[in-house]
Amino acid sequence: MKTGKVLFVGAGPGDPTLVTLKGMAALQQADVVIFDRLVHPGLLAYTRHDARLIYAGKEAAHHVMAQAEINRLLVEEARRGQVVVRLKGGDPGFFGRVGEEAQACREAGIPFDVIPGVTSGTAAPMYAGIPLTHRDYHSSVTFLTGHRAKNAAHELNWAALAALPSLVIYMGVKNLPVIQQQLLAHGMAPDTPVAVVRWGTVSRQQTVVGQLGNIDRIVQAARIQSPAIIVIGDIVRLREELNWYETKPLFGTTVACAVEAMPSDNPWTVHLASRGAEVIPVPLTPRLFPPAEAEQFIQTLPTCRWLVFGNRRQVDFFFQIVTDRRWDVRQLTAQLAACGEATADSLRQRGLQPAHVLPAELPLAHLRRRLAAAPDERIGLLLGHGEKTVVDKNTLVLSLGRLSWDDTHPAARLLASQPVDWLAASDPDHLDGLAKFVGDGWQERPLFCSDVQTAQRAQEMGWKRVVTDLEGLLEAAVV
Repeated sequence: MKTGKVLFVGAGPGDPTLVTLKGMAALQQADVVIFDRLVHPGLLAYTRHDARLIYAGKEAAHHVMAQAEINRLLVEEARRGQVVVRLKGGDPGFFGRVGEEAQACREAGIPFDVIPGVTSGTAAPMYAGIPLTHRDYHSSVTFLTGHRAKNAAHELNWAALAALPSLVIYMGVKNLPVIQQQLLAHGMAPDTPVAVVRWGTVSRQQTVVGQLGNIDRIVQAARIQSPAIIVIGDIVRLREELNWYETKPLFGTTVACAVEAMPSDNPWTVHLASRGAEVIPVPLTPRLFPPAEAEQFIQTLPTCRWLVFGNRRQVDFFFQIVTDRRWDVRQLTAQLAACGEATADSLRQRGLQPAHVLPAELPLAHLRRRLAAAPDERIGLLLGHGEKTVVDKNTLVLSLGRLSWDDTHPAARLLASQPVDWLAASDPDHLDGLAKFVGDGWQERPLFCSDVQTAQRAQEMGWKRVVTDLEGLLEAAVV
């Protein structure tokens, strides 16, 4: 059997869009993904449908999987010929034990690559408005881990640390009182600025600022726990001027957005993120007619005088069905019409020229008149969000397929468990899948729609709170 390989990938500090392009490519080719506690579930949505996800999270005094077991698992899966991604929060080389795991691979003869990531030690402070260097303050910074601060066997040189201009401490919240006492005892000034940033780069981000002499009380009062980054030094003063992320209008708001492709190229989801929202992708997959219904549709095609495509997605579904059924499209005798130029272009790209290009949102009652179709001429209208209904005895409205929330994806359970404030859709065809994603009570969940047509469809379905403009969403977020 061919030996697989292990790819050590940095997942970044939290926000899944901060993963590197190379890291994303590795994730999409993985057979197995072994991931840590701080990996954002939105990032796991990019994995293949047939990938296996294995949780190996660690937090203080509680390890789901011992390090020796993780090492064994990496080697075992690679020996089975699998491409294994070891997905680690931040950068795997920054207190991520990549050295130990890579050594285990090397000793077992398993090939491996390391793909660095954005470490939380730089990202979390910057998202709190604290650059780690500045010519007016200092040009050096020291990174260290604080979880061993009380361990005499790994005693730090506190005198040297207290003399440095800037410290960034990982995993130090639990031992903050010890860190504080040691730095004060070795000469660091009590009024030295200190910031603690929890859950950096995501909507849960929380930042507190104080001085070395009182930061322990401030952290305790704010109930700050791990994961958090501690920044010590005069550079913290810049937060007051450069606090860019936490001042965005949608900061603290999590929006679950329906998307059709991963990664999403929807400008409106990018716009939501640019206003400070944390966007959770809800990937939707196309699902065609069941085979029996598809066969029945093929058999009725010769009876249609007109075949009207309601959107480009129905064009895709149509060609997939006729291809699967090995039906020669040259047998099509119906005249073709398209609703909107985008749908017409989709037909033209497949070599079919529509006889009519209708308005994208033409009322069904006007369809026969716009086509100049006789009352006895049969019209088939392929409409994405339309139920199988008859407008008149010779006009049939149906959908060849739907976009559906794929609850069988390996990351589905993790995505569905994420707390969200709003749902969002940019297409009427997204709404059924979004409702399935939410489950019971979806009608009560607030929904942001990027256009009027999607909002109208949502209200017809029974959604009770629908916002169609970003300003309305901003006002709701403030409330």
